[in-house]
Amino acid sequence: MTEPQHTFLNPDLARPAGNALGAAAETLAAEWSRVTSTIRALNEARPWGDDEAGRTFNEHYLDGGDEAPAKVTLDAGDDLIAAFEDTGLRIVSSVDGTVDDDGAVGDSFGGGR
Repeated sequence: MTEPQHTFLNPDLARPAGNALGAAAETLAAEWSRVTSTIRALNEARPWGDDEAGRTFNEHYLDGGDEAPAKVTLDAGDDLIAAFEDTGLRIVSSVDGTVDDDGAVGDSFGGGR
């Protein structure tokens, strides 16, 4: 290991890990999309009935605006998936940026790459 004040980065390991995370995020996003589509389709079928009580429940469950429990859950899931998808890209970008910066610093001080 290097000295405590140094950071070690193996780009040949970090890039594929970031790409693997991105691929996993794509798979998760596709599955999440399938699940949310199913939930919405089931809700549109009015499983609680089309009488006054059923309509009231449906309005409060999914269609009741930003505070509806199902909408809050689905929106939070969408946000989580988006963050997860972005993480793999950020890892790869960070690795590339770090390698480029390290090379530029080395060039500035005559160390080369």
